[in-house]
Amino acid sequence: MSHSTPRPVPAAHHLIYLLLLLPTGLSIALLLSDSRHWTLTGDLYTLINTYRTSVQTALQILATVLGTIQLVTICRLINNATRIRFTRPTHHTTLNHLALWSALSTPTTNFSLPLPQILLTFLLANFSAILSALWTGALTPTATTTTTNTTIHIPSYTNRTFIKEYPSQIDNTGPSLRTSHGYFTYSVGVGLLTSLISSASSASPLTGTLRNRTHPKLDSTGFTYTGRSYGVGAPVGLTDASIALYPWAANYTYRERGYDAQLTCVYNTSSLFLLQDTYYNALYDARGPLPDSNSSSGEYSVYTGWSTDTIVALGVASDPIAYTKSRYVAAAAGRSYLALNASQCLVTFIPTWFQVDVTIQNKQIYVSRINSSFFSPFLTSSEEQEMDIDPTNRTIHVVMRQLELISNDLTSFYRSTLGDAFNTSIADFTTSSNSTSTNTTTTSLTGIKNTYISLLDDILESYAAAQLIIGNFTTPTTATLTIEALRLGSRVYIIAVFVVSLIVVGLVGVEATRTSAWRDLPGFDFLDGRMLVLGAANGGRSIAERAAERGWRGKDMGGDWSAVGGGGEGRVEVSLGGGRDADDDDDDDDDRGEVIRTRE
Repeated sequence: MSHSTPRPVPAAHHLIYLLLLLPTGLSIALLLSDSRHWTLTGDLYTLINTYRTSVQTALQILATVLGTIQLVTICRLINNATRIRFTRPTHHTTLNHLALWSALSTPTTNFSLPLPQILLTFLLANFSAILSALWTGALTPTATTTTTNTTIHIPSYTNRTFIKEYPSQIDNTGPSLRTSHGYFTYSVGVGLLTSLISSASSASPLTGTLRNRTHPKLDSTGFTYTGRSYGVGAPVGLTDASIALYPWAANYTYRERGYDAQLTCVYNTSSLFLLQDTYYNALYDARGPLPDSNSSSGEYSVYTGWSTDTIVALGVASDPIAYTKSRYVAAAAGRSYLALNASQCLVTFIPTWFQVDVTIQNKQIYVSRINSSFFSPFLTSSEEQEMDIDPTNRTIHVVMRQLELISNDLTSFYRSTLGDAFNTSIADFTTSSNSTSTNTTTTSLTGIKNTYISLLDDILESYAAAQLIIGNFTTPTTATLTIEALRLGSRVYIIAVFVVSLIVVGLVGVEATRTSAWRDLPGFDFLDGRMLVLGAANGGRSIAERAAERGWRGKDMGGDWSAVGGGGEGRVEVSLGGGRDADDDDDDDDDRGEVIRTRE
């Protein structure tokens, strides 16, 4: 019997390993995308969100294909290695080995094998599901955010021509404009009276502090402040059109200059700002000097009412001693608003840089002061002036004078709407303090202070909006935009598929080196039933005879196939050879193919 070497397979047989380029390249790309924070935005984000189910189905199919490629590669490596081993005469190959190799190369679970080998085939048969799950986790888009910069326009105060005190007469008001975004005017105290008082009525939140207070922006954009506005944030919804270019924008942040109005309030029992009877029918005046009044006669305003009981008069120096950043406001009130009478507040406007954070979907605005305490001692005078929106302090004067106009316009014969707003603020603060031990004076002054803060912040913001919409006095600034995006996969899965890809490629490299690129791989493949039958036939009856000796018995001229694997026949040793049968009477020397024979 001939023992020539079995025929090797052509090199083209190994081109299947090139399929590894797909999962390996993709795993590298995924690792780069995770380390460099690549994101899916714009139209691609819209497409995935719109057709999420279809995209997920496609990704599941792709994950299955990638896992299958890697598993097929592993199975091919097992098949090639075992086929080469089968040809080596020094290796004792049994029928159980062939069954195991066949199951691992397919892969399937062979329950006729010994238990350890059953477990091994079971694990490999289900390894495809594990690989598919890992690839699904590495490819499934997950929510994330990315940032980009855009330009919006904030108010410029270089031109302050229109910011001045206008008479209250209906035909003498300042420039005004009504648009789809709301009503804007330079006569803030008169033109926005209702909005200002409505906001001031909730100046003291019933729960929490001023940081938790929510109040609407005084226009029609629908945005709401959480906490103080500090008079900034006017560009939101008005001059931030560039934000609309990013339909999946979540929020944005920018910086804006403004004033932090800080108040100190007391009851000045020696105040000379008082309500007096003019002795004209239903006319009363509020007169007297304030600490910063330039003339000894002080301030003077006329109010209407059946008596002084329903009058609330606020006094602000119309001609101050100097235009400074610290100004006084005093109140004279009748018996219906006694908590306000003789109250006096010092308002200090501190030039400050603010950070404005805007949540687009919820339409929320959060304003916070940028802490400049570290570098403020090192600022030059020019840098300090740059922080100040109006170094002449004329804007501060106009803002304060609006308080006097508001009080004058909101007093009727029966009540003071402004006084009601103050009383509501005091009552709300008393309720929120939740303590009977709170000093009444402290409670009243805090409620008064909160109302002034609301009015001053809203007045400053209204002038800023007028600069933007009416005066068109703007300056560009950079806004940092946070955009909703998607990233591919989760890091743990991306690392997992990358490691698996490296292992599979490494195994291919190791096997290619160890076997000299599978140079000795025979053409015989025990997975091919045709080759298996022909090889066994070429080997004659020796295999069946040896199996019979080990415990397999034929039945009715046929094999008892249900008994296969139950006896010792699995330990029958076989080998693979090539050549022709010596007993064949045919004299030609043609190769009859590979032969499976028992080992002697």
